[in-house]
Amino acid sequence: MINVKSLKIFSIIIVVLSGIYFGKVNRSIAAQVLKIGYVDVQKVITDCEAGKKAIEYLKREYESKGEVIKKRKAKLKELSDELSKLASVMDEEVIRRKEKEYQRAQRDLKIFMEDSNQEDLDKEKEIVEKIASEITRLVEDIGKDEEYTMIFDSNRITGIILYATDKIDLTEDVIKRYNYIYSKK
Repeated sequence: MINVKSLKIFSIIIVVLSGIYFGKVNRSIAAQVLKIGYVDVQKVITDCEAGKKAIEYLKREYESKGEVIKKRKAKLKELSDELSKLASVMDEEVIRRKEKEYQRAQRDLKIFMEDSNQEDLDKEKEIVEKIASEITRLVEDIGKDEEYTMIFDSNRITGIILYATDKIDLTEDVIKRYNYIYSKK
């Protein structure tokens, strides 16, 4: 699905290119050479050093929370097994307490898992947005310094590029430059 921003940019490109082609714009604009490039921002995020470190960090976080969940599930199973085994020999008050303890542990596990998932999503979003904004600034600098007319995001989900030659792909250059800047931090 094409979003509104992408559609506007695409429309601008069509107008400029058709104006140049059909000679409908003044000579100064027609004399300019369009310099267009594209970057796969998603690839930069996943392949740059900051992105790789972020992925490793998030992976460790997921694994540590996974261990906590695993332990809580084991405790829950122990409570369930204990309740099943001793149900016939315990008095009703003890059984009710054990059932409440089991239900509380079950509810706590569910809440912990939901909170953990939300924390993970929030942290991932925060990291990706930070790196993406840094990449955007870097691409803007490249565009200005190297006098690009336009640089697009070629992401298959958000981008509008249906075809482009690899000759104007700036992705690897952006990764190298970003890694260089990141190494200085």
